[in-house]
Amino acid sequence: MLKWITNLTQKIEDQAAKVGLVFRLCNHYYQDVIVKEVVLANISKEDHILCIGGGVCPISAILFHRLTGARITVIDNDNTCVRKAKKVINTMSLEGDIRILHADGQNAQLDTSSYTVIHLALQVAPLEQVFKHVASTAQIGAKILIRRPRNHVKKLYCRQIVNWFASLPSTSHSSGRNIGRTLLYVIPQTRVFE
Repeated sequence: MLKWITNLTQKIEDQAAKVGLVFRLCNHYYQDVIVKEVVLANISKEDHILCIGGGVCPISAILFHRLTGARITVIDNDNTCVRKAKKVINTMSLEGDIRILHADGQNAQLDTSSYTVIHLALQVAPLEQVFKHVASTAQIGAKILIRRPRNHVKKLYCRQIVNWFASLPSTSHSSGRNIGRTLLYVIPQTRVFE
């Protein structure tokens, strides 16, 4: 993935974290995406969601919590993002419901077995390695949501993706955003990745 797209996203999220209007615009941008993802994965209050790639302003995590009441853990491999995201969550008094941690989605130390839903942000890279690690440690029946870009911007994001992803159940998102669709992978009884 091109580094500048990550930097641009962080700048937008940084402004969202500081300025109420920008936050509301970002909130509006993601609202219907999250609603569709909640429906796709049948997420409820009983779920514990791991969001990989939370960024400076973890809007997806905030919306997941607001829409479902689920507990959320957000990880990001950038310490600056983690520090700023914690401030956002504390300012919104959500620290009891949304936990922010510094971690890498492909690191062997990351144990995903306690989560029922795992969400991979559009900018997660390297996507295939993160997905394989998550799928090898997640509990049977856990749901992995994988955001994929629209065709016209896919060169900006991690292009490495396994071919069978195309056959997964998914939900499409409206035009006007970089997220084209979200895929759903459910951990089977017989593990494919170990």
